[in-house]
Amino acid sequence: MQVIKVEHTDFKLVVECNNLVPTFEKARKKQSEIYNATTYSVNQGEISIYNFESHQLEKLSTVKTYPLIFENKDYFVGITFKDKTSIKSPYIYSKLKEVEEKFFYREELGFLAGTINFGNDLGKSNLILKYLKDNSLQEINFEFEVFPTKLNYKSDYEKIVSDIEKEYPYLVLDFLKKTFTTFKTGNSPNTDLIWWQVFGGLYKDFINSSKFILNKPHSRIIRQTKYVKADRIQKWTSALEEEYSQFNTFPNKNYRSEYKTLSTNTSENRFFKHAVFQTLRRYKKVKSFVDRRFSNSISDNFKSELSNIEKQLEIISVNPFFRTIDDFQGIKQESLVLQKATGYSTIYKSWIMMNSGLKFLDSIQKIELKNIADLYQIWCFLEIKNVLQKLLGKENPDDIDLAEIQIDDFVFKIERGVKSKVSFNKSDGEIIDLFHDFSYDTSESQLVKSFTVNQRPDIVLRITKNDLKENYVLTYLYDAKYRLASDEKDGSPDLPTEDSINQMHRYRDAIYYVNKDKSKPEKEVIGAYILFPGSGEIETIKKLDYYKSIESVNIGAFPLRPNDYSNRTLLEDHLRTIIGLDTETILNDVSPQKLTTYENHNPEVLIGIVNKGNQTEYFEKENNLFYHTGKVKPAKLKDEDSGYVKIKTDIKYFAPYFSGKGVKEYYDIVDFRIIPRNEVFPTGHSLDKPYDKSDRLIITLGKKHIIKENRYFTCSITVYRYTTLKNIRNPKENKIEVLKVS
Repeated sequence: MQVIKVEHTDFKLVVECNNLVPTFEKARKKQSEIYNATTYSVNQGEISIYNFESHQLEKLSTVKTYPLIFENKDYFVGITFKDKTSIKSPYIYSKLKEVEEKFFYREELGFLAGTINFGNDLGKSNLILKYLKDNSLQEINFEFEVFPTKLNYKSDYEKIVSDIEKEYPYLVLDFLKKTFTTFKTGNSPNTDLIWWQVFGGLYKDFINSSKFILNKPHSRIIRQTKYVKADRIQKWTSALEEEYSQFNTFPNKNYRSEYKTLSTNTSENRFFKHAVFQTLRRYKKVKSFVDRRFSNSISDNFKSELSNIEKQLEIISVNPFFRTIDDFQGIKQESLVLQKATGYSTIYKSWIMMNSGLKFLDSIQKIELKNIADLYQIWCFLEIKNVLQKLLGKENPDDIDLAEIQIDDFVFKIERGVKSKVSFNKSDGEIIDLFHDFSYDTSESQLVKSFTVNQRPDIVLRITKNDLKENYVLTYLYDAKYRLASDEKDGSPDLPTEDSINQMHRYRDAIYYVNKDKSKPEKEVIGAYILFPGSGEIETIKKLDYYKSIESVNIGAFPLRPNDYSNRTLLEDHLRTIIGLDTETILNDVSPQKLTTYENHNPEVLIGIVNKGNQTEYFEKENNLFYHTGKVKPAKLKDEDSGYVKIKTDIKYFAPYFSGKGVKEYYDIVDFRIIPRNEVFPTGHSLDKPYDKSDRLIITLGKKHIIKENRYFTCSITVYRYTTLKNIRNPKENKIEVLKVS
């Protein structure tokens, strides 16, 4: 169906699009006042747009109207020239090669046509038609806006941009996009990217004003002094006459003569020289980079335009006029010439704009931004960071190691992986780390890795807990997907796409922790979730499969949109839960493989008395330790005919209770065995008893764990007591809670 038409004396331009009505309806539900949300303009011609009530094209009668150009939609553009014999070399001009190459001209029909899809690029755009008529270059500029269908363009999109700008200035900027936004100059620092894009909108005025100044430079009357012979004096003063009367007998005498003359070596022209030379220098530097880095992306017409600009600036810079102008030393006082004089005021204002930062407000200047999918991903990362900051009471950004920003390929990018870390340190010693675009590769040196292909989730949240084990890491993954199921199926509600959810399952099945003490790698990821720009009533969302599955299998999705503070609470509650739960509860909630059960994540700990003297000294000084019981063995253990011990309960650790002091450490249990007392220690050892042949339980000890800074913690004990790993790692009021004896 035809959606837009531009009628011109030389041609008729028509824009066509299939299935626009359902797309418009999706956008209408997201936009406030969509019928007055945008504008269309053309420098020559008359615009008509599709009317959804009459189902016909009607002439545009108001300035503000509704959008017809949307993200990720194919549009066919056809231009029919009315007198094809008078039109030469028509083409669609674009900086992007991919756009120009989509259009072709059939000379025999006088028909120029092509397709364009703006993908995820939002904002203002234009279609520039150039052709020759009567040997004169004609340029027609049709401007419009590309609207989203998943967000409110005026509030949601602008909030995403402003939120990112607040945290990371310039991160929103990009280069070689199909759309642009408008801005005013600000007081933030300037970069090559900003300078280049600002200059792109000013260079014509800058060059024309420079030519005007060179043809008619500003000059000022100045006093000059010369020493000349009497016959060369142009204006006699009484002082000169008196001096001449004294020395008239000396014909070679030089007299000091002052006169007025016009000079172009003014502070304004020194500034003009400085502006031209510095602009050329920076232009050549940035153009060289653009030519080198983006050669395959930019069109031949754009390359030609860049070379022509450089040539014009070089011609201006070598003008003989500048040889008479001194170097610029700054402006010492306000100059009305720079502020108001023709040519000079344009150069002065252009210089200020090119060397200023940006302020994203409506104005006439243009600058390009990252596409909305990239912006949404960065914004989701910042949203999780801000929610964590709020939940942890970290209102001061100084408490956070903010992710770094890199300048790569001319544009700003947030660092990937470990360089993007945002850290929060809790008072109990727990650490919460947030990463952007984290990669799990197949490298053998990595403890957490993929065994098949690289995996790169958008956001990784790692919580390092110490309640069960030292530095035990719980990993959660999030992918920010600027996609909805309704993108692929009209009429579908706001749901995450199936392939996005499936990707979460793939993450959890692909990423493993390599425990060197075990033969098999262990799954690393606790949960994986989609963040998507969905909407809906919160109670309705809680009944949907993608949300209910989070509680069941720890895979699902959270709707997250700017300005939707109600649904944002779903993500907040989730983050509050996972940072507040203890490790045992979290691990016990992980689903095991069928017909198997996971080990007890909070195993029991045997506490045994260590007497003063030689026994205590043995634990303090020797390595490769083991603990031997007395004749009375722990009640939960019993002898086996094989000489080994059968563990009635899940006892994985041993904690020595030093008589008179308490417990300050615990050990992994490697194994148990029963041997005679006289075989426990070698002959001559301080603890050897060569004549005692009674059986003793020997517990071989492994890795040592300090509880808290080598402090001693007490508990009620006679010979043996039992506790849990969680209890021994988290004493309360200097006491270890023990299990009741059954």
